[in-house]
Amino acid sequence: MKKVLMFAVALALAAAPVFAQGAKKEGGDKPAKPAAKSVSGSVAAVSADSLTVHPKEGADVTVSIDAKTQVQATGASHKTAAAKADNKATPITDFVHVGDNVTVKYADGKATNVHVVAAKPAPKK
Repeated sequence: MKKVLMFAVALALAAAPVFAQGAKKEGGDKPAKPAAKSVSGSVAAVSADSLTVHPKEGADVTVSIDAKTQVQATGASHKTAAAKADNKATPITDFVHVGDNVTVKYADGKATNVHVVAAKPAPKK
């Protein structure tokens, strides 16, 4: 009887790490990342915290803008570097204007990247 009891205890101790890892995986999964999306079209509206794109087909898409949003536009790197040297933020409205053609990558309603494909010419003075 002692041998059977010792065998059962040894088996339980050997299996304990396997059960612990299985329990960890079930509760420790990270939530799935939202699917990345992209929209191209003309800018219908732009503010410091949001951007609305009017695609050729479909409804307008409005995304939020934050400090993590990367903006690619002609002259953006120079303006951003100058503002960083002065410890100032550069709002998206310095680079993106209504009528510009853009491609926006976003997930969960937040823009991760805004690329100005073609800027609308500035009005003549």
